[in-house]
Amino acid sequence: MRRRSRPILIAGIASLPALLLPAGREACAQEATVTTTRGLDFGRIVAVGAGTVVVAPGMPGATGNGVIVLHGGSPGPASFTVSGNAGKKQAVVTFDSPSIQLTSAANGVTSTMTVDTFRSLPAADTLVAPAAAADVSVGATLHVKSFQAAGTYSGAFSVTVNFN
Repeated sequence: MRRRSRPILIAGIASLPALLLPAGREACAQEATVTTTRGLDFGRIVAVGAGTVVVAPGMPGATGNGVIVLHGGSPGPASFTVSGNAGKKQAVVTFDSPSIQLTSAANGVTSTMTVDTFRSLPAADTLVAPAAAADVSVGATLHVKSFQAAGTYSGAFSVTVNFN
């Protein structure tokens, strides 16, 4: 019996508020805020086999390899703004985990997909010049399994902003 592909709706990933730490010190209060302006969204896809969906930072849309990315929806990178750093120190943005799991609980069955290879603009671990606000865009790679269960998948990732 041949199994047919099923559409999978990826709701996206809402990024968690970033942790703000001054470099070389214990955690303490900073007059800076991190505001999420858009969550990472891989769009609507059809799993025709195992494959990946890539969302690049700073670029709208998503590309599939072994996976069909459907038209419609709003796939694209996450974005957030680091503000309150005007005239202060440079900031470095880093990702807290190399990978995360997206989950779906459709029809009482929990399914997962892995997201990794996080990339950002400006690039992670590079200095962001002091400014009133700095915009950061985050993309990643979604790994789809063969016969991935249909559903709405979601998860969260976090970043750290260190002031140097």
